[in-house]
Amino acid sequence: MVTFALNLFDRLHLGHEVMIDRLVEMPEPIAGVTGGELMGKGLQLESLIQPLETRVARLKEYLVRSKLDDIVEVKALAKRRDLLEYKEKVTFMMYEGPCCTEIQSGALSKRKQILGLEDVQEFLKPVRADDGDKITSARIRLGQIDRRGRRLRVIDEPPRLLQLDGREGLKSPKGDVFKVKDGAPEKRVVERIRVESPSRVITVGDVTTATILGEGYTPHIMIVDGTTKRGVYDKEFSASTEFLIYNPAATIYPEAWSTIATAIHQDQPTLVSVDGEEDLLGFPAVLLAPQGSVVLYGQPDVGIVWIPVNIANKKLARKLLDKMPVIQ
Repeated sequence: MVTFALNLFDRLHLGHEVMIDRLVEMPEPIAGVTGGELMGKGLQLESLIQPLETRVARLKEYLVRSKLDDIVEVKALAKRRDLLEYKEKVTFMMYEGPCCTEIQSGALSKRKQILGLEDVQEFLKPVRADDGDKITSARIRLGQIDRRGRRLRVIDEPPRLLQLDGREGLKSPKGDVFKVKDGAPEKRVVERIRVESPSRVITVGDVTTATILGEGYTPHIMIVDGTTKRGVYDKEFSASTEFLIYNPAATIYPEAWSTIATAIHQDQPTLVSVDGEEDLLGFPAVLLAPQGSVVLYGQPDVGIVWIPVNIANKKLARKLLDKMPVIQ
């Protein structure tokens, strides 16, 4: 008998991992990544859910890392008829929630009506976050918790999108440029850090982070996305505390705000890995960091930009941010 684990699998989190652990114990296990008609209605921040193909890809990557890819099959399910293809009794594993309700009232009732099958429904016990509430993708999208269930410092900022026609006119907070033509910029940046001792040193970008680390200095917060202007950047980073967020190009999502705010208040070095792009995350860094901090980012073929966190730059960052449309 086939066993389906049905879920959005959005922001692959601890609860999903527990579901997969249960699934591998079952006969003919299939992880069904739901979308379309099977997503459910009234989901919080629905427009910020990862695209179906992204959710499928991230789940497959997790199965490969966990050496379960030869045991668990992954299927994308977007229509009720996708579940009508199975003409035998099926076990459906689910967490209770809006998606579960939609599947029960739609696809599973259709299976009973059309195929005359009484499928088995197994409801898993919810996995709890540090605050005692359930770990859900919606709470992660809202920036309340991270994927491991850790509480985040919630920041009341809406999701924003920088539209194509606004990108050329976008300026950054004012700072100093340490140019490549004047010698290795990372050396001079680290020398200045050691002299000025900023409250927080925040690096945005893989190359900038790697070169600063290469000079023997570990920033307080490192924000990376595994890419550069020239393609994939395959260096692996690590820190005492690590977070993974989803933040597509030209956006700033609530989970980015909350995670960066949480990282700034950590006493130990913190790594924020971005599934997507960190191209705009210097804005929340400047707005959330205490005065006397510095945000560092790279300009390809130019050098490293030193942005001091002060009242003037906070005001400018807010002004620029407010020009970005809110994602409804």
